[in-house]
Amino acid sequence: MQGFDWDDLKFALALHRTGRMARAARALGVNETTAARRVRALEHALGAALFLRDQSGTYVATDIGLTIIDHAETIEHEHHQILEQVCETAQRISGTVRLSAVPLIANRFLVPHLPALFAQHPELTVELLPSASNLDLTRREADLAIRLAMPSDGGLATKAQKLATLSFAAYTSTTPPNQTRWITYDDAHSSLPQARWIATTLARSNDSIAPLRVADAETALEAVAAGVGAALLPTCVADNDPRLSLLPFTDAPLLTRDAWLLSHTRDDTRASIGAVKDWLGGRPWG
Repeated sequence: MQGFDWDDLKFALALHRTGRMARAARALGVNETTAARRVRALEHALGAALFLRDQSGTYVATDIGLTIIDHAETIEHEHHQILEQVCETAQRISGTVRLSAVPLIANRFLVPHLPALFAQHPELTVELLPSASNLDLTRREADLAIRLAMPSDGGLATKAQKLATLSFAAYTSTTPPNQTRWITYDDAHSSLPQARWIATTLARSNDSIAPLRVADAETALEAVAAGVGAALLPTCVADNDPRLSLLPFTDAPLLTRDAWLLSHTRDDTRASIGAVKDWLGGRPWG
């Protein structure tokens, strides 16, 4: 076995996390040919196949590949630690934090509050990942993830802490129709708490169903603003949208959902992670 280029480990990590050579290349800002060449070079230097392709074309790490990935993640972690400790010595916080959240929260709630974070930490970079799917923290698809349900995966590699309780209320457009028409969710998302609340409300009232079914709350919000119908939305987002009008209900809030923050256990000492966590904890989630 010959020596290898430490930099090639980044390509192995990216391929493990994305499963596709093209996606790994995009993540590292190179073309696919370069990414494939760097992975092959690492395999050649180590004298072992680190990945195999399954029938779908996804690259899956071999047993030795998983061992190498584990060591590579340790090196990556130490690399972040070195950079951040240097900045801490100069009383600055820097580094890159990958933060995942559902699109509605990422785009409509977190983005408007980002200037305050960057004003406090001008050398900090946030990679914001709006995603309706749960990105895998154990594969380092994100450093922090906000989820609207108590997480059941991650094991000892991740930890979860309750971030806030979101209050939901009913909204329509500022020029609502004479009768309330509820925007519903498709079958794949009918188990969402807001979907179940709407289904219960429809069963108990004379309200009608709007001719639209959605798969996520951000689409529901835009549909409400367009006058398609009414929907249940988090107040921290909808209250700040001038296109929406609150529907009167005697019960308030109509629904609450807990927001959970997931992080890597080994990142507890990273100053950049701590800064983003503190910023998230100080937001007006109510």
